[in-house]
Amino acid sequence: MVLTDDSGNDLPALDSGLQNVLVRNAHPEVREEALHIVRQKGVKKRLYIARGNFMGMKGNDAAGVLDGLVHFMP
Repeated sequence: MVLTDDSGNDLPALDSGLQNVLVRNAHPEVREEALHIVRQKGVKKRLYIARGNFMGMKGNDAAGVLDGLVHFMP
């Protein structure tokens, strides 16, 4: 699993074939680029954008990572 941060420096990992988590507070440009990459590669189901629905946390930063872990490994 690749944990993509809010700055976009992990975007090249989106085509690695691994499950990816993008934190909720990622910059809108990073979110759009991530969605573009996974759609282009046909791996959209491998990207989870944290929603902030895990244990009342907002999905930002480390809370987004936990949100994604629960999504992929319930």
